[in-house]
Amino acid sequence: MHSGKLGIIQMIPEISTCLSPIRAPTDRTAMYRKRLLVSWQNQLFLVQQKLGSVLEIWKADFKTEQFKRIFNLDKFIIFISQGFSVAVSSSALEEKNCVYFTEGNDNHILFALHIGDQSLSTTERFRIHTSHNSIPLLERLGTAKNQGSSKGDDKVKKRSSSKHSNTSEPVVVDSNICGHLTLDLQREISRHLLSQDAYLYMNFRLVCKLWRSVAPPLRWKVVDQPTRSSDQDSMWLLSLNQKDGLCTFYNPFRNLTCYMSNIDLVGCEIRYSKDGWLLVSRGPRSLFLLEPSSKQIIHLPERTDDYFCDAMSFSASPSNSSAWVIFGIACLNSYRVRISYLRAGDDNWTSMTMDNEVPFIVFSRPVYFREKFCVAGLRGDVGAFGFLEDGNPYWVIHQIGLLYSPRISSALSQYLVQRDQDVLYSVIMTRDHNVRVYELDFGDNGVKLVKEVKNWLLFISETSSVAVRDMDVNLDDALFFPSFSKSNDYVYYSLEAAAFKVLKDNSTDIRQQKELLNRVWIRCELRN
Repeated sequence: MHSGKLGIIQMIPEISTCLSPIRAPTDRTAMYRKRLLVSWQNQLFLVQQKLGSVLEIWKADFKTEQFKRIFNLDKFIIFISQGFSVAVSSSALEEKNCVYFTEGNDNHILFALHIGDQSLSTTERFRIHTSHNSIPLLERLGTAKNQGSSKGDDKVKKRSSSKHSNTSEPVVVDSNICGHLTLDLQREISRHLLSQDAYLYMNFRLVCKLWRSVAPPLRWKVVDQPTRSSDQDSMWLLSLNQKDGLCTFYNPFRNLTCYMSNIDLVGCEIRYSKDGWLLVSRGPRSLFLLEPSSKQIIHLPERTDDYFCDAMSFSASPSNSSAWVIFGIACLNSYRVRISYLRAGDDNWTSMTMDNEVPFIVFSRPVYFREKFCVAGLRGDVGAFGFLEDGNPYWVIHQIGLLYSPRISSALSQYLVQRDQDVLYSVIMTRDHNVRVYELDFGDNGVKLVKEVKNWLLFISETSSVAVRDMDVNLDDALFFPSFSKSNDYVYYSLEAAAFKVLKDNSTDIRQQKELLNRVWIRCELRN
């Protein structure tokens, strides 16, 4: 402004040709929740998130004409919202290497994604999440790896933290005690410890070389019906480190963490688990079935098209059925889905686009129930995919979303859990951390609130869920999420108390929780 007159500088946009054109990492058939470009000190970054996937940060390299995914932001942080993005410098240790964003229409809650360890945190009102491809949380609690077992231990190792163990310091045992006991008695002690507690058995093997020789190394074994005495050792929360293929098994009842390395899982993602088998993907096209205890792999035909499946599952494990079916679904928009399936014996995947009768966005992992795959939608409706008697596929949406009471418009997450051949549960977690269980009846279009599950325990995670009956853990009406308290104690949800409780002391004073994303509950045992 000069002499009372307003001057205007007109900026004319133009396309620069000095930079080489590069192609962003794009899945043309996927739905993106977020996709924004951010600039910082003459560098260009792409922040994107597919529906059903984690937030990703890509850096543009104009020399190689490629985008490269990064896990470290050097001295700056990123803020994004709908249609807006900015990068600013930061020297605060707790802020560095983070992307801050809001979710949906709620602009009052700020989420923070830490790029280094791929952990997602929120304000104290919400939980803290850790994505599937991060280093396992329990491994980052300041623990130290025990000096190994023998080379024949199938790479099964144990770590224990002072916060996750009943003992603060390892007990130093005079190795001369080995000479005072007969070998038969030492073997009998090892068998007794194995039948009681895998944690004690592992510590027994670490006392001395002789005890390691009389106590065979532990092996993972999938079992359909574990004995009552070993029930507490049969449920494990499995996570995978994509960088090195390290599998982390956590048992909440024993507070025990074990590790197994599998190079076949490097760069892979666990998509689903059932009957001790895992459905694993590597990239957009490659899939295989894996039984982790024996490391048996069933290679599947590669998909011929590149697209991201929002959710996948399979009907039965290869060890239980010779007629298994693998199912995947992706939302193209609210009124169209892309379905892909592979039946046992097929040489190729079958893919098709199908119309929705009503708006439908996938909101859960599929569950195989009564010879069809069921998947929950964002509004509570349930989509069902199956095959008619003539073999032709069908897709139908059961419009039961309006039958929930109260309405589930504020749901943070939803899970479908098959209890048995006749009962399918819908588990709803609201944004204020209330958990409700409903029994679904597609025949009568019924939704019934369930106040107790009696002698059933529900193990629930984003990737897969399972119901277990008559488990000897002295708990009833309990739901087990991959959740921990702020002090890193495992917590479960009690339907009777309508609250989360700390498993070790049954206390309910939990002000903040953290939940591990993309973890898998798997039923297996440690055997020698």
